[in-house]
Amino acid sequence: MDPQEVIAWLRRLVYLDLRVFEEVRSNPAATIPGVIIVVVATLIAGLGGWLWWLINDFPLAGDIFVHSAIIGSLIAVVLWALVWLGIVYFMLTQVFRERAYVEQLLRVMGLAASPLALMGLIFIPGLSFGIGLTSLALTFGLTSVAIKAVTTADTARVLAANALGFFVWAAALSLLASSSLSSVEPHAPGIFLYNATNSIAQEILQLSE
Repeated sequence: MDPQEVIAWLRRLVYLDLRVFEEVRSNPAATIPGVIIVVVATLIAGLGGWLWWLINDFPLAGDIFVHSAIIGSLIAVVLWALVWLGIVYFMLTQVFRERAYVEQLLRVMGLAASPLALMGLIFIPGLSFGIGLTSLALTFGLTSVAIKAVTTADTARVLAANALGFFVWAAALSLLASSSLSSVEPHAPGIFLYNATNSIAQEILQLSE
């Protein structure tokens, strides 16, 4: 793996040179970098969520670092591979009967997951939620373009497959982020920590009634 080449791919994405997906899809050497990119981007998102928790002076920041930034990020990566990518592959090949290969999806979707790293900035006051949503929206958009580059499916089918995979992935992380007053252990990174604070707030309101 050539780090300079990986940096060049990411730079091309910044400049919206989406032809990079066509080059990466058929490059076996891009498989491991694709995995590394999604892992690093997700860990950065996890750290951003932890910093947001810390800056807002919520309690148990140490537990949040372990359960959200570390464990939650790793769970998010596993779900990305098994659920999001898996659903996309299943929908394209088994439901729509189109051509798609797992290794090519892994390469391009891994590269397209790089905007998740933007969640590392959600600790910025007043911009947290907007940054988190932008990160997810960019990731969904780029993965849709990436998937289109490796399959015979048309745009509508690509969007349908990707939307389902993304929805199940996000829904699972939202559920894993739920916490209570007795157990603040949200196992999801970044913006999904909002669900932990909402769960705790609702429990406090119920106790006060």
